[in-house]
Amino acid sequence: MHATKLTSLLCSAALLAACSGSNALSGAFDTTWQNDGGQSISSVQRELATASIPKGTGIAVGVIKGGLVASTLGGKSWKYQGSVDARPKITGDVVVATGDGQLFALDANTGQKLWSIASGGRSLRGAGDDGTYTVAALGALNGGQSRLVVIKRGGSVVLDAEPEPEIGTPAIVGGIAFVPWGNQYVSAIDVTTGTERGRLLMRQQVTHAENLGGELYFGESQLLHFDPKIGGAASGGGTLAALPKHQLPGTPRWFAPGSEVLSPSASAPDRIRLIAKPTGDGKFENDRMAATYFRVAMGFGASDGELRWAKLVDSDILGGAAAKGGFAFCTAKGEVLLVDSASGARSGVLNLGSSVMSCEVQAGAFEIPSNSPEKTLAEQLGEVIAAKDPQMVPAQRFLLTKLGALKDDSVTKVLIDLASNTDTPPALYDDARKLLAERRSGADYMLKALDREYDFLDDVLLPPPVGPIADALAAMKEERAASPLAQHLNDPSDSPDDIKRAAKALESLATEAQFSDLKTFFALYRATASDDDIVAAVVSVAKAMMRVGGKEGQALVSEAAKDPLTNSEVQQALQELKPPAEKKPEEPAKKTASN
Repeated sequence: MHATKLTSLLCSAALLAACSGSNALSGAFDTTWQNDGGQSISSVQRELATASIPKGTGIAVGVIKGGLVASTLGGKSWKYQGSVDARPKITGDVVVATGDGQLFALDANTGQKLWSIASGGRSLRGAGDDGTYTVAALGALNGGQSRLVVIKRGGSVVLDAEPEPEIGTPAIVGGIAFVPWGNQYVSAIDVTTGTERGRLLMRQQVTHAENLGGELYFGESQLLHFDPKIGGAASGGGTLAALPKHQLPGTPRWFAPGSEVLSPSASAPDRIRLIAKPTGDGKFENDRMAATYFRVAMGFGASDGELRWAKLVDSDILGGAAAKGGFAFCTAKGEVLLVDSASGARSGVLNLGSSVMSCEVQAGAFEIPSNSPEKTLAEQLGEVIAAKDPQMVPAQRFLLTKLGALKDDSVTKVLIDLASNTDTPPALYDDARKLLAERRSGADYMLKALDREYDFLDDVLLPPPVGPIADALAAMKEERAASPLAQHLNDPSDSPDDIKRAAKALESLATEAQFSDLKTFFALYRATASDDDIVAAVVSVAKAMMRVGGKEGQALVSEAAKDPLTNSEVQQALQELKPPAEKKPEEPAKKTASN
């Protein structure tokens, strides 16, 4: 059987009017095709080198129950009433969708219906438009039954066929439809004759042909530019745009497979996405990429992968697009946030007028105005990490590691707040304590935290993170910490782990001024130490006493080491301690002959 079923097989009596101008395909999707080294696709590229590709309308389109709501990024709103059975596709200056048994196109600027034909019981996979023709790929929700349709502006069908292989999201330029199939091919089809004019063979997964801001690209996880180097793709060449590899929460993807029919209701992968726009030279607009995870958007350098900003919103981000100057994010509440690419600062907000089930965004030629930073990166991360939302924890843990790498003193305060809040999820609480112990800045915030004590009546429900603070202050040789740490030794609200770490820090930080607190703790616990942490704390305190308490401190430790009432583990450790060596008095300098 031919690689495509003849159009006449598709055209039932109900579809004859729509199919009257259609053509059969000739040679497209032929599996016996031999690799031509990129010659045919290069020929097509040369032919279309001067063809105009619409940059497209900047717009956000949301799916609601009973239709679509939309707003151009310039602020013009419209609404479409009617059933929608799959995710709409914005392409150029049109919005293509299926519903109520129809495949139809709307003017992206006004929402006016441009044409409508019978969908044949199938739903939209993807579409492309060049200002004269619209090409659409349709299929079943569960896969299979591919249909390729090309409609001329006004509604006449010029090509209608059922390809044997699964086809992906197509594009069209100058009357040549580019149709991905087989995960590695793109057939360039003359829509007026149905003839395959050329074929692209890619060494990367290809299920999309996309017009992004007036430039044509092919791929899925990476995008190949349609330029004079296109012929090299067969041997792994060409101008390829690839995003930095990250271990990001939720493993976001750039594009969904173009051969899938996407539900009109957003799912988790729609909330966990990568967003970026290539510039045609293997680089990216603004040198930025964004990653979304439910209610947070994160901005990264597209060349170095470094985190630049994080933005928290009040509902899930369902879609977005990269534009010149920034990003446009569409939320479940129907807000469209315009964000500066450099800092993540809000540059504007639009409203679709209602909550949405899913949302598609196209930046087109729209340019997002720049805006100065609203907060430092540390403050942005602190806001996201502090959000009380269980589904956000994976992103919060990721951002917490980024926060810990910053040198700002304010980071220390954020970590202390997380480790002192009963609402902090356990995973974040443990991470915050670990990172706090590794801090080497923000000593003033730590000392202030040590002054705070558990007080149920004043709603202080957790003691400060004494142990991690003790580790950090000891590493910084911060002598001001000696007094508050010594007081925390005898605070019953502190955990054994915190007491152990405070005592360890006092081995080096304690002075004579803390001898009284050390004696009190030693007297209370040298015989009653009930777990390994307290045993270790008693031994550390003994070392501090011997160092700062002079003969009295040494005598107390020596007596405890002999007392049978002393905890056996503590006693054994004390017996191994030796008094610190006394410093020899400095000898007067010898006089020289000149003196």
